[in-house]
This record gives sequence, C-alpha cells and structure tokens, in this order.
Amino acid sequence: MTPESLLAYLPLLGSVLYLPSRAKPAPAQMLAPGWLVERAELEPLLHTCWLVAASDVHADGPREWIECVDAQGRLRARLHLLPDTDYLAWDALLASGDPLTAPAHRRVQHPFRLASASVMAFQHRRLAGLNIVSAVMPPQLSSLGKGIACEVARAEALPLEQPGG
Repeated sequence: MTPESLLAYLPLLGSVLYLPSRAKPAPAQMLAPGWLVERAELEPLLHTCWLVAASDVHADGPREWIECVDAQGRLRARLHLLPDTDYLAWDALLASGDPLTAPAHRRVQHPFRLASASVMAFQHRRLAGLNIVSAVMPPQLSSLGKGIACEVARAEALPLEQPGG
C-alpha cells in the first residue's frame, strides 16, 4: 500500500476513530510526494507502507481496526471501524493493496505510544498542484459509534478529542 493510495481512500470511509502515534519519523524517511496534511496529527498517514487488518471481540461485539505501518515496521496510526463508517469503502481500502502474509520487516514493532484519539471524517482537495488531506468532525455520529469510540479511547488511556481541539 502506498501512502498515496491510503490517502486517496480515506475520504470514502466517512467517520472513523483515528489514533496517531507519538513516534517521530526517521529523518531520511520518504513522505508521500505531492501530498500535504492540513494538521500535524495527520502526518503519520504520509509514512504508511503497510496496512494490517486487526480485530477483537468485546462484550459489546466485534471491533475492527487498521494499523498503519511505516517502512521500518513502526506503527504510525490506527483507524478504527465505527458503525458510522462506510463498510464498503473499508473493504475496498483493504482490497486495494497487495495482500502479504507478513511485511518485509517480518513483524510490526510494538509498543505503540498513542498521541490522541479523535473521531473524524477525512477530506481531500487539490491546491496549487498539491493534494491536501484534512479531517473534520463528522456531521453526525450514532450513539453506538460514539460509545465505541469512547470505549476504545478509554482502553488506550486517552480522552476522546474533537478534531482541531
């Protein structure tokens, strides 16, 4: 998965819970050329080389998320599926890459130190020949979606933030 492919699919997802890493990229690490992020917390997405689909079952049902992994095998961000997420776009995103049994670095490096947790809807626009990725608070979020987002954030010991706040 190239960062460009991921960034192009994100706006199709609708509402997701976004958990970026605190990790700083290695200075020599390449970013997605021609892409910029409007806010610093979206920057980990520019480093994504692999997506790892993960799931778990909780008392309130199954949970699914995607781990965004960089070229060195570091987790850069997580995207959690919510009841408000477009499930077809989620499946299309996962199907858009080339399936591998394991990334080239053999395993994803843990621990994953999270910076924040925000429910957001990604947006994409072109400006002066560049692709700009931004995120906004979704116009609506179901009570179930909000509950799951709060539970995931609480499990990660993070407050659930509003985009930009």
